[in-house]
Amino acid sequence: MEKLFKILGNCIVILVIVACLPLVIPRAMGMQEYNVITGSMTPEIPIGSIVYVKQVDFQDLSVGDVIAFDVGATIVTHRITDIDTDRRMFTTKGDANPTNDFMPVSYAKVRGKVVAHYPFVGNLAALISETTGKIAAFIILVVGVLLSNIGEKKKKSDEIILEERSSSDKTQKGVNPTIILITGLVIVFGSIGGFIYIYMGYQKSNNLYDSLEQTYVTKTDNQVQQVPWQEMIDVDISALQSINPDVAGWIYLEGTDISYPIMYSGDDERYLRTTIDKQYATAGSIFLEGYNLKDFSDSHNIIYGHNMRNLSMFGKLRYYKSDEIFYDEHRYFQIITPSGKMRFEIFSYFDTEPASWVYTVPYYDNPEFQDYINNLNKHSYRKPSVSSEVSSSDKIVTLSTCSAQEMRFTVHGYLVDKVEN
Repeated sequence: MEKLFKILGNCIVILVIVACLPLVIPRAMGMQEYNVITGSMTPEIPIGSIVYVKQVDFQDLSVGDVIAFDVGATIVTHRITDIDTDRRMFTTKGDANPTNDFMPVSYAKVRGKVVAHYPFVGNLAALISETTGKIAAFIILVVGVLLSNIGEKKKKSDEIILEERSSSDKTQKGVNPTIILITGLVIVFGSIGGFIYIYMGYQKSNNLYDSLEQTYVTKTDNQVQQVPWQEMIDVDISALQSINPDVAGWIYLEGTDISYPIMYSGDDERYLRTTIDKQYATAGSIFLEGYNLKDFSDSHNIIYGHNMRNLSMFGKLRYYKSDEIFYDEHRYFQIITPSGKMRFEIFSYFDTEPASWVYTVPYYDNPEFQDYINNLNKHSYRKPSVSSEVSSSDKIVTLSTCSAQEMRFTVHGYLVDKVEN
């Protein structure tokens, strides 16, 4: 029985190591791995696959290559169908999609070329990358170690038996179990260290944004004192711009702690993992689509934010799907800019693919924009009465974040009121 436990324990340790290898080895070779969560590249790259991406020079990319690129706060993996060499732009398309992606991709947004992909492995890698996955892997490894060491401790008087067993092990086994154990511990504890690093990053971001709000924002608790919407929050935008001139404004989802500066750099990469103080952070920043104008004068503006596990940034937008009364209590959000305040009423929200038609900007008052608004209403999970009032003459703002349903979740509001400074 002891021998059976030992074999089982060694098998468990080996399985944990093998499960971690798809994450460890590619990173050591300078590649990044991504889990495929949509079917836009089927059948070649099905949902649940893992893709390995290696950074390449612009001139090394050609039509037919599959590339990974940034779209707001998400990574998309699609195939190149055309290249604009002068502008260093790519036209891309998902193999399963009937048409090319709406927006061309600049080389600056390209993470790299897909050099390998394997089905099913992506789901396993994603599980191990999650906090619960790391904890589960550690527990399983400990169980394996305990099983493999059952019966190892013997009485000192059994020295002859120990010597015989040691001699037998050396002749029968080509791999030392200690090496397997040490390798497993290094991988798992490395993953746990990564989790601690991420957690510390969360705390750093939370502390930063808490400090900004305490210093530059004044709020009135509307539950205690009923005030007009324009008096709910005041933000010293000019002071924030002295910290970083890329501050375009401030977003506040009324009645929630979604209250952050909005950054603008002209691209969708700089503030993906960078805070207002230009420091790296997993949570990054809330930022405005690079194809929009910084003053929010476009008919359609897109604001991106990460869906953080601790519900920071745009994490609480998920409640529009999971809590039926959340919309009733949080129908409005505000955007505060150097020139004044704008209030938007939410009229649509739904999941969509990362490179879908939803991410078309900037638009202006014409029939095409009206068709776009009609599509927003058509796809919405809820049909608010105000949705029929929205027209192409309105200003639309889309809030976009990653979705737990393997898509992107978008919330759409239209301008209902504004005050000028």
